[in-house]
Amino acid sequence: MDHLLSREIASGMFLLLLGATRCHFVSAVTQPAERSGAAVNWARQVPAYFASSAWAIYVAWLVVAPMQLVAWDRWFANQGLADLLGWIAIPFLVAGLWLFWYGHAVIGHYWSIRIRLQDAHRLVTDGPYRLVRHPLYSALFLGYLGTLLALQSWILTAWFPVFVASYLLFAREEEAIMERGFGEAYRAYRRRTGTFLPKWTSIRAGVSGAAARWRARRLASRVPESDDQRPRWAVRFRRDGSPRGDA
Repeated sequence: MDHLLSREIASGMFLLLLGATRCHFVSAVTQPAERSGAAVNWARQVPAYFASSAWAIYVAWLVVAPMQLVAWDRWFANQGLADLLGWIAIPFLVAGLWLFWYGHAVIGHYWSIRIRLQDAHRLVTDGPYRLVRHPLYSALFLGYLGTLLALQSWILTAWFPVFVASYLLFAREEEAIMERGFGEAYRAYRRRTGTFLPKWTSIRAGVSGAAARWRARRLASRVPESDDQRPRWAVRFRRDGSPRGDA
């Protein structure tokens, strides 16, 4: 990533693929009927729509606008540091896009553009929802950080806290509706998961479990073979060191 054009192309491709992913999952599933009786506070949803739209529009503007119009909105970094940050941005963009796709694939038709409960609505706790309650929003945060590192914009830097706060408000409204719909089951789910990031206890349990499985495989590989498992040509010895007759 040795010049600005590559970073702009990466950011533009991320936005295009993000939009394509959303369109694919919206058109690929049939939305069940909405369950009645859930009051929705739209004032908590609008800021997130506005913040994400402003982010996407401004990133697109930085990508397509002539350099002389946006040169003022660049970090004061030398070329080597700018290129390094551009390379660091790539894992954020890829991880954000993958998590966005994976989260949509797991939640399926229970996702909708506005917060609502549907007929026969199931509490989804599979895949990324096993660790965090809002992986789709986490994916957007990763994508935002990726575009921020790639384009190195002061405006995007200042807008990021607004972006996070708007989705935190959105998540609180979503959780209030889910709690009214699922009661104690959702409260228990909320206690064991993080909002946008996994809880430390979940991370520690996952690392401990992986380490235990690794140790078990290492110990299993060191278990000596029984006589029945050894090849017939292997020489076996008695306790006194003399060869056995059945070798």
